[in-house]
Amino acid sequence: MINFLLAFITYYGCIIITVVVLVIILSSLGVSSGIREYGVSLLCNLFEWAAEGSHSVDDLFDDDFEEKNEVDENGQIILQNRDRLPRRRSSSTEKKIIEKDASESVRNKLDDDNASNHLIPKNKTSRTIISDSLEFITAGFECIIDDEVTSRFKAETLVSWNLLSRTKSNYVHINWKISLLWVLGWITRYTILLHIRLSIFFVGLSLLIMTTALIGFIPNGAFKRWLNRRAMLMCMRIFSRSFSSIIRFHDSQNKAKGGGICVANHTSPIDVMILSCDNCYAMIGQSQGGFLGFLQRTLSRSTHHIWFERSEAKDRLHVVKRMQEHVNDPKKLPILIFPEGTCINNTSVMQFKKGSFEIASTIYPIAMKYDARLGDAFWNSSLQGYAQYLWMMMTSWAIICDVWYLPPMTKNDDEDAIEFARRVKKAIAEKGGLVDLEWDGQLKRTKVSNKLINEHKKKYFNHLERRTSISYYKPIRTRKISQSTPLSQSAFPESVTNETQYEKRELIIEDSFEENPDNDHKNKCNDIESKQTNLLTVIS
Repeated sequence: MINFLLAFITYYGCIIITVVVLVIILSSLGVSSGIREYGVSLLCNLFEWAAEGSHSVDDLFDDDFEEKNEVDENGQIILQNRDRLPRRRSSSTEKKIIEKDASESVRNKLDDDNASNHLIPKNKTSRTIISDSLEFITAGFECIIDDEVTSRFKAETLVSWNLLSRTKSNYVHINWKISLLWVLGWITRYTILLHIRLSIFFVGLSLLIMTTALIGFIPNGAFKRWLNRRAMLMCMRIFSRSFSSIIRFHDSQNKAKGGGICVANHTSPIDVMILSCDNCYAMIGQSQGGFLGFLQRTLSRSTHHIWFERSEAKDRLHVVKRMQEHVNDPKKLPILIFPEGTCINNTSVMQFKKGSFEIASTIYPIAMKYDARLGDAFWNSSLQGYAQYLWMMMTSWAIICDVWYLPPMTKNDDEDAIEFARRVKKAIAEKGGLVDLEWDGQLKRTKVSNKLINEHKKKYFNHLERRTSISYYKPIRTRKISQSTPLSQSAFPESVTNETQYEKRELIIEDSFEENPDNDHKNKCNDIESKQTNLLTVIS
């Protein structure tokens, strides 16, 4: 018995070593044997068979292969190469729980009014306020039922089970065949695949440490840049094989040139690894600790990367200066930036920070879209450490990602950095089939800022000003605001209030009153004050 175990371990070890060596050689040369693609197709066939044997076929994969390409609502092809990989399934986070008609109506109403320069017919103020109030209440209930912001900070829930225990919180017995399939899958992932992937990962990590240390001693020049590029491509491709990654790059003619700035949507720390399998980048980002910090220091030995602390103001000024110097040097690597500033679950693109769009007038956008069926690449940093995240990636079936290089975009003369960032973000969202959101990704860790609240108040006030007879004016004489004033100062947008000069632009409601000499002047004033109170309630 002991001899049998020793023989089994010996043969098993030889097989693992042979596979690891073969994978490392192929990945170093940038060549694929096609085994991973075949394995993904086989897994999807197994999922289809499991769906047919379950009691709820509609909740699992159905009809995985189609002759036609799948096209999303934006007209973009989600996956290609249909003869090798099945089409991508919609996740539950991509499907709406309810139709948010009121929210969409409010958003369109405010955006159209603020963007339009045409004269709009005035409506009765009281009627408009009541109508808007009811619409705001309905939109609020819609957001409570189906929140489009906080759901982006959690791993997306799949429509069907991919035989990973982490994607099914409670075990539900369907039949013994599916249970047996899950057991066999668990053994395959945690024995054969995990041993191969760990071996490949540590080989790649060892090569990265050694090559960056050696390249660091070489003087700056063309040879060092060439050697660093070859070493980084080799190491990153080896790392990608440790996750059984299937990466498809589209429109490679739009890749960034030296000294350019690339921006991409952010899902995971392995975004850098995915993109570095096809090009070499200088990276900029938050300084990290632990194993991720060790990787940052290792990469900095061979080329120039920029790591900073968000909490330090002097670091931000230093980063801007270094980025400007980097962009002005065409011999340096293109800078890779994730303007969202945090990881989003790859169902949407959230607000881009304007910093990188102030430095460069030309941006190279990159859209990334992961297929979560065989493994979710999203990193929930508030719940998982980096080591735990890597472990989950290595014990998944595979990581599938499509990368699109968009044509370079240039800032227009009449466009500021914020508008330019929004235009680039919209292009990335459309290409990747993602939802374009204007919310700040830092809401994952912080509360909504007063600045954002005031911006929405001001937007609604501008809407009322254009749609009704509401207006404000600057009085001839200035005065301090007393407690008896019926309108509180906090209800006005920041642009309306000037505390330093003790000035107040009063809100005047000039509604369409019918001229009636019998109306008492006091009743008319009370009516105006009542409408002011209702207006403040809506704005606040």
